[in-house]
Amino acid sequence: MASSLIAGAVSLLLIIIAGYVIATGILMVAETTVYTQMDVSYNQELIKQTDISMDYSWDSGTLSLNVFNNGSTSFTSKDFLNMDLFTYDSVNKTRRYSKANCDPFNVTTASDIINKGMWDPSEVLLVNISLTQKPTWAKFVTPNGVTATASVI
Repeated sequence: MASSLIAGAVSLLLIIIAGYVIATGILMVAETTVYTQMDVSYNQELIKQTDISMDYSWDSGTLSLNVFNNGSTSFTSKDFLNMDLFTYDSVNKTRRYSKANCDPFNVTTASDIINKGMWDPSEVLLVNISLTQKPTWAKFVTPNGVTATASVI
């Protein structure tokens, strides 16, 4: 009689511990899923709020781009490291330039009015790059994937 009582108590304790472990695992997975969905939604909202356009000038080996922030997204100085410029010309074909790994890629904000060191809405970003060949087109890409393209004729 005592052994069946002990076996029942141990069985009940094992069921409670197993339920706790399973519930904790499910809650952890659910929490991770919720945070991931929130991050994806936030990034999609930033993409929707980002709108850029650009114009260019070519002067003796220097391509100068004026990139206009027409949306409502601000970019920090860390974001400048993740901005890319792609150019295409008949000699070098497509080339990628990034502030993170290319010295001639100089980014400065022309009208830094509100938050110094950030690229805020309605501000202009000046991008200068030294090139040996005049490109046919240039594409500027923000860190969240929004692009602006200009035909350099």
